[in-house]
Amino acid sequence: MPTEPAAAAAHLTLRYGALHRALRAAAARRARRTALLAEAELSPYCVTDHQAETLLALTDPTAAPPVDEQLPPADPRVPPAEAAAEGRLRARAAADGAPLPLDALALAVGLDRFETDALLLCLAPALVPEHALLFGYLVDDLDQRRPTAELILTVLAPTPGERRDRLPALGPHGRLRRFGLLRQDGAAYGHEASGADLSRPLGVHPDLPAFLLHGIGDPGLLAYDAGRVTVPRPVLVDGPARVRAARLAAHLRAHPAGIAALWGLPDGGLLDAACAIAGPADLTLRRAPDLLACRTLDEVRACVTGALAAAAALGGALWVPSDRFHEADARWAAEPVAEALARARVPVVLTGRAPWRPLGLLASGRYAEECVDEPGYRERRSLWDTVTDGSAGSDGSVVLDGLAARYRPAPDQLRAAARLAVSAGVSLEDAVPRVLAASGRPADVPAPPRDPEELVLPAEQARQVDEIAAAFRAWPKVSQEWGFGRRHGGPGLKALFTGEPGTGKTLAAEVVAARLGVGLVRVDLAQTVSKWVGETEKNLDEAFTHAEAANALLLFDEADAVFGKRGTVSRGTDRYANLEVGYLLQRLERSPALVVLTTNLQGNLDEAFTRRFQFVVHFTRPGERERHRLWCSAFPEAAPLDADLRLDGLARLDLTGAGIMSAARGAALLAAESGSPVIGREHLAEAITRQFRQESRLPRAGELDLALGPVTAPERAARAAATASYVLP
Repeated sequence: MPTEPAAAAAHLTLRYGALHRALRAAAARRARRTALLAEAELSPYCVTDHQAETLLALTDPTAAPPVDEQLPPADPRVPPAEAAAEGRLRARAAADGAPLPLDALALAVGLDRFETDALLLCLAPALVPEHALLFGYLVDDLDQRRPTAELILTVLAPTPGERRDRLPALGPHGRLRRFGLLRQDGAAYGHEASGADLSRPLGVHPDLPAFLLHGIGDPGLLAYDAGRVTVPRPVLVDGPARVRAARLAAHLRAHPAGIAALWGLPDGGLLDAACAIAGPADLTLRRAPDLLACRTLDEVRACVTGALAAAAALGGALWVPSDRFHEADARWAAEPVAEALARARVPVVLTGRAPWRPLGLLASGRYAEECVDEPGYRERRSLWDTVTDGSAGSDGSVVLDGLAARYRPAPDQLRAAARLAVSAGVSLEDAVPRVLAASGRPADVPAPPRDPEELVLPAEQARQVDEIAAAFRAWPKVSQEWGFGRRHGGPGLKALFTGEPGTGKTLAAEVVAARLGVGLVRVDLAQTVSKWVGETEKNLDEAFTHAEAANALLLFDEADAVFGKRGTVSRGTDRYANLEVGYLLQRLERSPALVVLTTNLQGNLDEAFTRRFQFVVHFTRPGERERHRLWCSAFPEAAPLDADLRLDGLARLDLTGAGIMSAARGAALLAAESGSPVIGREHLAEAITRQFRQESRLPRAGELDLALGPVTAPERAARAAATASYVLP
């Protein structure tokens, strides 16, 4: 609930009363000092001996101020009447359920009285323009009419001791500028310079007046420290990674300016790993800004130097996620970053999937690193217990077992799924796919739309498809806990579906994904295979990486296009084609994803691929029993079938599942085009004839009559005329 504007304005009026007294006292001090230094005839031209002596006396830190300079400063105590009025305003705001804006801002950022007064002093010219001329008078520079750090110290910290104590609060690492409430001219938001120019004008955040006067806005959005790292709760690091993080924390304790690096982490686990290192070392973390947003090397150096200076000033460590430095278009920025990290005497935490080892860091004498592996089934199961705080119960334990077996989420995805389940009131089994889909590219990883009931197969093939889904759930335990993954085809499961077109290979892959509750990444061969050397491998690696990150089933439809046989090298392109196949062999073997390949011609696949499949399912043409089920499911319940139409005999026709679905759809289109209220025998007969023709086959004479049942003489004549050219004698 926003605060009443009247209460907010009344509160600022009270606080400006104290500021006005401070301004009056500062003006009195300035007038007295001007009088001490004034020489009517010579002041405009030189500094006299008397003035020099007076200046030395005024700035001597060991001597008491001259008697004539000891003017009473502004009373730091709040008058009782003002304190009582402020208390009444706070009580009224509390009763309304909303704190006063200035109090809310001070609480969110942790501002003390001096900092809030400094903020209000900088806001004063926007509310009372006459203050601008007064500011120039107080700093003895009538051209300077905007608030500066020098002005704030002159008004609010008049003695040398106060000035010394308050100066850091106005620097780039003080809360006012670090949280973006004050900005120096020439400094972009979030990129304050490391120097302290006391004469450079200070401006307030543009949304600050509306918030302080009317309560419009959110202090959490108004004041934000871009470099501060919020420690996630809970910190999710599996057992082996925690041991390695503890060793790196010990290194930072032994080397106060040490560099600790942990490699082998997924993108969503970098923050947790960094916190697991810094926490035991009693260090707060600050994140390095996006150094690749800089345009020149000098900007990169200034940016990383400023981040290191902030970490040093705040007594923390700088965290640098380093994976982007491996990218071809980002390597130019890596060298100045490494130079700055090696030169600074600030603790540094590096994290990434792949090691980043500049020689300067290795030679600094402060560097230590550890490498971790992707968490296995047991570690993932432990992380699920941690994120659910052991509240799953006995039934929930079975659910967590399944989640740990089916998915490989990163720590941030684990936390998101657990919180989504609570906030949205859904089960974890529903929350996890939503989180994983949000983390990937939803257009490429759709939720499988297929109902498992749509897949009609002979009993043996249906059993094999069911085994694939069951094996995927059990594979983590068999592969990792029992050690079979290292000796039997790598960490993931691979399946090969072969058979004629239209027999259900692609549909079976979609049904497996639906039964497992995972997404499906379909490799688009048109966008994957490239004539340029190395591009095909790059595109395939992206597909594998995307499926692994999204915990999705990776489907290669018509796989013989990229998994074809290697041949003898007779032309230059043959060598590169063989390299592509060799790369695919390696990438397929080390992938932890569930990979399904479909092909119409198994003989076209390289033999080295076929021995890497744990499952090979051959899809045959459906028999009469399966065709009957397919015809029954081909027409939706809402389809207006002719009451006299019987589908029993259609199972006699030798069509695949795809052919049956195509014929049913074609009959519906013919009925709609002709304006018929129902789908009749003539529509279905024409659609089946077209389907045979499309498959380059011809129905035998009387075959359609036998399948569709007896027809009237006019119908027989019309059908004979339509199919005369295509019926075998």
